[in-house]
Amino acid sequence: MRLLRLAVETQRWDLAAHTIVLVTARLLRNGDKPNASKSKEKTRRTRR
Repeated sequence: MRLLRLAVETQRWDLAAHTIVLVTARLLRNGDKPNASKSKEKTRRTRR
């Protein structure tokens, strides 16, 4: 994430946006779900 920090410090918003998109695409391609545990806990309520 050094690239993102450098882009923000130099106010290169286009580079910062591209970095965020690239990291997100890598996470999604690998099948990682960063917030999966939180969403499952919310939907585990029993129905009446």
